[in-house]
Amino acid sequence: MEFTTSNNFVIGVKGKLEKDLSEIFGGLSISHKMENNTTISYLEGEIIDQAELIGILNTLFNMRFPIINVKMENANRTKAI
Repeated sequence: MEFTTSNNFVIGVKGKLEKDLSEIFGGLSISHKMENNTTISYLEGEIIDQAELIGILNTLFNMRFPIINVKMENANRTKAI
């Protein structure tokens, strides 16, 4: 994946991320959904570059939240990565 301008992302993780953690994830909004009796948390918002994306993914890994999916969205399409 390569991007040179900021893009909107949706990152899904298994488990419940508290909404007050939004600041450590660059202000991404946090929402929750139950899927197959499991809480899935979604982080959504603008990520400016690959370094910020890697930082967010590393933080989730260090917090031991299994990453379910990462989707880059823009006006023309959605791309799962």
